[in-house]
Amino acid sequence: MENEALCKAIEEKVGRTLSEPQDFVWLGELIVLQEHQTLGVNTLKRVWGFYGDGDIKTRRGTLDVLAHFLGYKDYATFLMADGNDSSGRVLSRHIEGKRLARGLFVRLTWQPDRVCLVEHQGGGHFIIRHVENSKLSVGDTFEAAVIIEGEPLYLSNLVHEGRPPVSYVAGVKSGGVHFEIIEE
Repeated sequence: MENEALCKAIEEKVGRTLSEPQDFVWLGELIVLQEHQTLGVNTLKRVWGFYGDGDIKTRRGTLDVLAHFLGYKDYATFLMADGNDSSGRVLSRHIEGKRLARGLFVRLTWQPDRVCLVEHQGGGHFIIRHVENSKLSVGDTFEAAVIIEGEPLYLSNLVHEGRPPVSYVAGVKSGGVHFEIIEE
């Protein structure tokens, strides 16, 4: 597969292997939600080699959207970073979802003016109690294993307005999220 590293990185980000036609519909919707760009289902299938026609080259614009979805400036930046060992322990201020007390409130903020007050339901599960200037809504639920100061916030199993669960990321383009634990 021409873009194997890119596809693998996206599958790691979304937490599942993309191998069925409905997986690409789901990914396309997730990309629209995060990137405000549309990539066709057939285009995504081609990138993943779903059709098996290896002679077709993927357009650079498509690769740029997918790399940006991963948090890179563009595909060239992704290629420069791919293969570099940039893994390591989290040394920044952070909280682990599963270690928070049930009923604890956390105030999340990110640029330009997003505010989200969430209540921990236990086991890394949260419910949104207040929101300002965000696509998220009061009553949405999600899971977050870790919240790292100054990094994007990755929400898994986000149930937004009763729709099926999706993965979601906040604070990608704005220097990450900041958090404050609210003591009652």
